[in-house]
Amino acid sequence: MSKEMERSLLRKKDLFRSWLIWENLPQTCYNYERMMGQAVAHVFVPISKRLHNDNPEKKKEMMKREIEFFNVHIEFGACIIGMIIALEEQKAKGKEIPNEFITSLKTSLMGPLSGVGDTIFQRVLIPILLAICIDLTLKGTIWGSIIYAVAVIAIAWGMSYANFMFGYRAGADAIMDFLEKGILNKILMGAEIMGCMVMGGLISSYVKMNVALEIVSSTTTFSIQEQFLDAVMPNILPFGFTMLIYFLMKKGFSSLKIIGLIVAVGVICGALGILG
Repeated sequence: MSKEMERSLLRKKDLFRSWLIWENLPQTCYNYERMMGQAVAHVFVPISKRLHNDNPEKKKEMMKREIEFFNVHIEFGACIIGMIIALEEQKAKGKEIPNEFITSLKTSLMGPLSGVGDTIFQRVLIPILLAICIDLTLKGTIWGSIIYAVAVIAIAWGMSYANFMFGYRAGADAIMDFLEKGILNKILMGAEIMGCMVMGGLISSYVKMNVALEIVSSTTTFSIQEQFLDAVMPNILPFGFTMLIYFLMKKGFSSLKIIGLIVAVGVICGALGILG
């Protein structure tokens, strides 16, 4: 490889500026035609100035290529952005990289990385943080909300920057190898299992349903909740109602209908004295 090919055309601050744009402004111009495409084009503004500042035609060509349809999990998809920047840099150096290759690579990677990102970030990390921080807030301190906000931002920024630089340094070959070995599938399966465990813990801790009905006789009062349901299986009502909601979601009920059902059950059963 020639020294020209080895020499980097991009400075550290160019990459840092592009990453800042991606992490903080990815959904500022969201639409159904391009989704995050215009945000990606914004990311490439500092890159285009370094790579093709003296060639307006090549700059336009690159920006048209990067403004195409794109949608991915922000933090995990950052490695795709870093990888494409590396490919554009090699292309600017004269390496034969077809335009279609860059576009198809973005398209093929955004699905798997979205699945992994949504699973790990939204089904594992956020529920765990919420469980910890809500518990702190319920104890009468504001530190729960402060810790949650700081932790989410720190994790998101750290994960995004690490993935961005990994994509830039590793390039397409390493990421494709990562996919071909099935490592992402293993991570996804492990994250789904952990997510189910976390959600199960949240259900038992924060979903509350109590039967207020009591059977009163001349000698004693029998509590259906304490002396029957709790004796058979504690938290059986929250579990059963959660499984009902899950069943309705699997049957295609919309979120609005399910929320309406929860409100209706709460109001009616509360008014009749069934739930308390």
